[in-house]
Amino acid sequence: MDSTLPKTGLNRNDIQQQWDNYTVDDMNWKEGKFFGYVYYPGEEYYNVIKDAYSKFSATNALNPAVFPSLNKMENEVVRIAANLLHGDEHVSGCMTSGGTESIYMAVKAAKEWAKKNMATKNPLLLVASTAHPAFCKAADAIEFNHKTIKVDANFQLDLEDLKKNMTTDVAMVVASAPSYPQGMIDPVEAIAKITKQHKCLLHVDACVGGFILPFLKMENVAIPKFDFEIDGVTSMSADVHKYGYAAKGASVILYKNAELRKGQFYVKTDWSGGIYGSPSFMGTRGGGPIAAAWTALNHIGENGYRMMAKEVYIETNFIKEKIKIEIPELKILGNPIATLFAFSSEVVDVYEVADELAILGWTINRQQLPSSLHVLLNYIHVGKGELFIHDLKIAVKKAKQFSLLHLKNNLQLQAVKSLKKLLNEQQFSTLTQRFSGGSDTSKRKAAMYGMMSELSGSGSLNDLVLDYLDKLYQIENKKE
Repeated sequence: MDSTLPKTGLNRNDIQQQWDNYTVDDMNWKEGKFFGYVYYPGEEYYNVIKDAYSKFSATNALNPAVFPSLNKMENEVVRIAANLLHGDEHVSGCMTSGGTESIYMAVKAAKEWAKKNMATKNPLLLVASTAHPAFCKAADAIEFNHKTIKVDANFQLDLEDLKKNMTTDVAMVVASAPSYPQGMIDPVEAIAKITKQHKCLLHVDACVGGFILPFLKMENVAIPKFDFEIDGVTSMSADVHKYGYAAKGASVILYKNAELRKGQFYVKTDWSGGIYGSPSFMGTRGGGPIAAAWTALNHIGENGYRMMAKEVYIETNFIKEKIKIEIPELKILGNPIATLFAFSSEVVDVYEVADELAILGWTINRQQLPSSLHVLLNYIHVGKGELFIHDLKIAVKKAKQFSLLHLKNNLQLQAVKSLKKLLNEQQFSTLTQRFSGGSDTSKRKAAMYGMMSELSGSGSLNDLVLDYLDKLYQIENKKE
């Protein structure tokens, strides 16, 4: 396809043909052989949500007076979320484009709060090592100091390490409900006691759990307290486009009161274009995600969400129990109680297991520290557990078998272990080429991920990732 602008626009049939051409290598997400990328509530709900997105796709929430419908729907989405998360009438919030923007706004609001309420000139953000990188990304962007807190053997924020790091500079502590890597819910009640004592803010990141944990509670699952029910929780983030099953581009940021929320707003009153005010980082905000989020919540309803949460929970437990009983080579990390978990192994290379799963059509995320594979289920996976366990057994068996490929992977990994402090430019160039194969559709990436894990946290790996991203977002400007 020509990467220049066509002089005459393509007709509908040609456009649709190009869609098909471009998506030939995309994941067929309706098969349910993936984890984490798409949240699907079933065709009936999906079609209505899609219609809502389309109907409001041209609208813009930039100015609430122009499209008051969007303002009304946004406020109702925020109130529904606040009620689900035990917020009282004072809890306020906004919709954002996703978890990262919600987190950015929470960090910005914390810095503004610190300016008004703390004597320190260097406010500090404390985050567990399992907290989403978006917190550090936001803090770096606005020059907000941040420090990492250890996690305990159960992959929860370590309370003793938190206490050691609680100084008069701490403005906000972050807890996860659950954390993405291992699916653990941090001990929010215990953390809140510490933050209240030190009179600082406590943000609970429920981007994953915000729209499923409340419904699991309704189904009598023993979910610990994690939300505004706890005195001391001052803000929360929750993604509607995850377990709320809305279209992508919909999250909610909530604050204990409107005064805290003001900290995320931006205003400029001396601009020649008029008085500028923005409730979030984005200026233009498409109406599609807002309308789709409102539609999902109101169309699915409490009973629908409870049903889906229960079935996903049952499917998750089925898979976990099968792994524990029938695949002893694998070990589930921590004690996750909701609908996501990770597993590692001391007897088989889990990255090679992921490669073998990829050959069988599964897309599964590879993790590090420790090396593990990530499983996050939603409603599309209900009924897929048997197939996944069947294929996982095959993948583990193949990964255990001796082969020249596995030997090659191991030799490459050992070379990196030996040379990681001595790598010269040429050697790093070789690694970079291996790592940054953006067009490479090979499903075998065990060696690559093993190298990445060994170099984790080093400037060397940072350079490799930056090079990879640079290559990934380059478009060849040529004609066929």
